[in-house]
Amino acid sequence: MILERETPFWRNDDKGNIKIVNSELLKFLADNGFVRIKLADANHILVKNNNNRIRITSEAEMIAFVGDYLKKIKENKVYEMFVSSVGNLINNKKLSFLPVDELPRDRDRKDSGIFYYQNCYSVISEDGIEVKEYSELPYVIWESRIIKHDYVQDKDKSIGQFQQFCFNISKKDENRFLSLKTILGYLLHRCKIKDEAKAIILYDENMVLNDKTNGGTGKTLLSIALSKVRDLELFDGKSIKNDSWFKNQRINLTTDIITYDDLNKTTSLELFYSMITTGVEVEKKRKDAFYIKHEDSPKIIITSNYPVKGPGGSSDLRRRFEFEVANYYDEEFTPEKEFGNMFFNEDWGIEEWQKFYHFLMECLTSYLKYGLVKATPINYNQKKLEMNTSKEFLEFADDFLDFNFWDDKREAEALFKECYPEETISPHRFNKWLKEYCFENDAELETKSTGSNYLFKMTKNVKGDEEDCVQSNK
Repeated sequence: MILERETPFWRNDDKGNIKIVNSELLKFLADNGFVRIKLADANHILVKNNNNRIRITSEAEMIAFVGDYLKKIKENKVYEMFVSSVGNLINNKKLSFLPVDELPRDRDRKDSGIFYYQNCYSVISEDGIEVKEYSELPYVIWESRIIKHDYVQDKDKSIGQFQQFCFNISKKDENRFLSLKTILGYLLHRCKIKDEAKAIILYDENMVLNDKTNGGTGKTLLSIALSKVRDLELFDGKSIKNDSWFKNQRINLTTDIITYDDLNKTTSLELFYSMITTGVEVEKKRKDAFYIKHEDSPKIIITSNYPVKGPGGSSDLRRRFEFEVANYYDEEFTPEKEFGNMFFNEDWGIEEWQKFYHFLMECLTSYLKYGLVKATPINYNQKKLEMNTSKEFLEFADDFLDFNFWDDKREAEALFKECYPEETISPHRFNKWLKEYCFENDAELETKSTGSNYLFKMTKNVKGDEEDCVQSNK
């Protein structure tokens, strides 16, 4: 909306010539919501505030705004003067005198999250969903936060298509379904808690089955769903360049989630450590770099057909949260075939959109109530162990090695070489593989020497009955 001016930003001199006053022009722009936001000491961005909703703007939009205003009030001579001298009136140096506002603090609180719709906003907590009018919103938000739909509370309690899809890829298992819901809730929560900064890693249940990857299971569709309610950037995981200066240039201040889809087999999770736990340095071409602090930085999704590599140890484990998507769907049997329509397009009915929004808010409620809930691995542990050792060693260990008994290490090595003569393995590597085998089987490797004999024992840890799902971090 263009404000009605109280005083013009131009003057007529004694000879009747028009002179545009710089300070008054800047005041006119500021009165109409054009301000700067500080990113760093020498780096500001231009934004426009309209009814407590801000968005990034540009010099071009300011020029068009002033020009449209002058044409609207039929000040043709002033318009001609403005056009002829616009380069001197609106430029980077002059705009540095615009007022400076703070970055919006519109991220979620630790114990609640918000969905902004066109007609209302919803506050989600572990106790449920509360719908409110915008007249109750006490702060400025980014305009891009607003979901391009109205929200109406769904009185029909039947399950929506997307919820059924999520249940299907959870192996139709209630515990796995709860785990997936908390994963979606974690990603939807615009709040990064230092102790729970993790990359969500999604695999196929039958990853690298018979040395072939399996597509069409629905991993990418989860990211597409999240992009309908959050600012998500999708990257091709196969083309990530570790040394690229501009690998983060598509990330913005409002980016909530980053998906690295189909991560390259050789890429280690270590590449993302700083982004997960520290923050993000964003360097765009021909622009000053700026830093997004940890608490404001995006959360990360990684999809892969292979166990994602890492340096191992507790540091690596606490930065990853893994979930296997059941192979309910494939390239032949798709959600479109099952439900008779595509998700998220113009033909998806308003009822399905409402059920979709309500389900995602329920996912956020589940996360706030339970934290991230782990699901029992299906094939992941075996595939990871296979990558860290070899198929032949796993066959050998399963057939010939026993837990809780002392064995002769040299005899075990010799037996392995006899069974697999094509495999060359050093004593050091054999010992390393034993450790990997113990780790994935919840055992401890003990060694001792008696005279000329070197013995080892794989001692199983004694635990009570494990639940199918265990809670993580809460």
